[in-house]
Amino acid sequence: MKQILQIAVPAKYFFHRIVELTLYEIQQQTGQRLNASQLKDFSFKRKNANGTVSRITIKTYEPNKRYAYRIQTGHSEHEVIYKVKPLSGQRIRLIYEEKLLGKRNRFAKPISKFLTKLIRKRKFRKLKRQMEANYIQQESHKR
Repeated sequence: MKQILQIAVPAKYFFHRIVELTLYEIQQQTGQRLNASQLKDFSFKRKNANGTVSRITIKTYEPNKRYAYRIQTGHSEHEVIYKVKPLSGQRIRLIYEEKLLGKRNRFAKPISKFLTKLIRKRKFRKLKRQMEANYIQQESHKR
């Protein structure tokens, strides 16, 4: 799955938010406090809401450009990639890719794949709105 969005925030702000969330999740799951420079190749186990455990490995961290991680579960392996290209002004083009690398769930049906894709698209639109609103709010507090 590939999504391309234009978001009205600077690349530095976008990456700060992504890294902040990642570092928070690592601390919650492992108790370790890391900084952004320690992310590349860092791996940790995450307990999911449904009780399963997955392994997350940060594959790439290039500040303000690219961030990628791999998720391994008992059923599959996915890679998630965020690529950011600054546009004019305080805007970026976000290219989000999610690739299935490992085993396929043999029970997955085309309709469930379609619904999953639709749900993710909606989540991305929501993420975009929230990030833009948070950035505007943050900037207005600075003034």
